[in-house]
Amino acid sequence: MIPYLIICLAALLLAAAVVYLTAVHVPAAVARLPHDAASPRPVHDVPYAALINHAAETHHLNPALVAAVVAAESGFNAQARSPRGAHGLMQVLPVTWRELGNGQTCAPEIARLTDPPCMDDPAANLETGTVYLRRLVDQFKGDLPLALAAYNAGASTVQEHDGIPPFPETARYLRQVALAWFHLQRDGTLTPLWRRLLSLVGLGPQARVVALVALSALIAPFLLRAPRAPLVALGRETRR
Repeated sequence: MIPYLIICLAALLLAAAVVYLTAVHVPAAVARLPHDAASPRPVHDVPYAALINHAAETHHLNPALVAAVVAAESGFNAQARSPRGAHGLMQVLPVTWRELGNGQTCAPEIARLTDPPCMDDPAANLETGTVYLRRLVDQFKGDLPLALAAYNAGASTVQEHDGIPPFPETARYLRQVALAWFHLQRDGTLTPLWRRLLSLVGLGPQARVVALVALSALIAPFLLRAPRAPLVALGRETRR
């Protein structure tokens, strides 16, 4: 019984952590992002930190915000690919690259991996993605949530909906960026634990439901068994 109770306690703590993360911590980060995410905060101890700082500062963006976009887009994986054909750290689409990144250069062995060339090069990808993000911030007059939604869903989609489009993918993306930005802005870095938790944040309400159902499944047998002992004892006393 004691090991079972320990498992139930661990499940309870895990469920509480998931509920707090998805229902309290992330909404607080989302609420703060429009007001505080423009304040410059250099990053450190994340992959490509120096390149992120340089690209962000060159284009007058907050390095912590650019790093948060990288965390949500690619998980700091320079060879990341998306089903839509986006490439690299900032998941730049070929059509965007042809418009904004054709002047980028890189080592020949990296250039020939993609068409257009150099999309997998970390410095070139960060430069092109940051230029694109800067354009969106200017287009939406400094409204960072709208700019980030446009980075995910497209500027024309945001304009058509006159705001953040009601797509689950875009809502998930904004939560992920907000959480990553919050910790990068506060600490200047993003620990491996928080990088892994970004995928859990993306699940949102589903994560809370799964955690609570799992907890209920563990506790239910204990609750169902507990009342039976007194009833049996009472029956024996009655027969006497």
